[in-house]
Amino acid sequence: MAKKLYIAPSTLPGAGRGVFCTADIKENEVIENCPILIFDKADDAHITRTLLAHYVFAYTGRASMLALGFGSLYNHHITPNAKYELAEYEGMDEMHNELCITAIKPIKKGEEIFINYGPFYDEKYWGK
Repeated sequence: MAKKLYIAPSTLPGAGRGVFCTADIKENEVIENCPILIFDKADDAHITRTLLAHYVFAYTGRASMLALGFGSLYNHHITPNAKYELAEYEGMDEMHNELCITAIKPIKKGEEIFINYGPFYDEKYWGK
């Protein structure tokens, strides 16, 4: 990890835990490269009935993926301070792909790190 991260109660009501930083993070700085586990589409029906449903990301060409490290614990915010991107490495099996978390603005020590899950998340989960 580029910076030390820790888990604490989220600043968002009802969000449970969140990811926070122990030092300032600069804009465009990589926060974390998260290894991923890719699930087959057949696993989706089961995953949606478990706690994992709240921690998986959509995966292109497949059903879903779980980001290891702190990757699946970053909370959603409509105005995030970080972004996530799938890093695919040419010539490597897709199981070597990573989810990269990068700051999109400066993040102060002790601040919660947020990503935006996508345009339909608020409507789907929060009715907004």
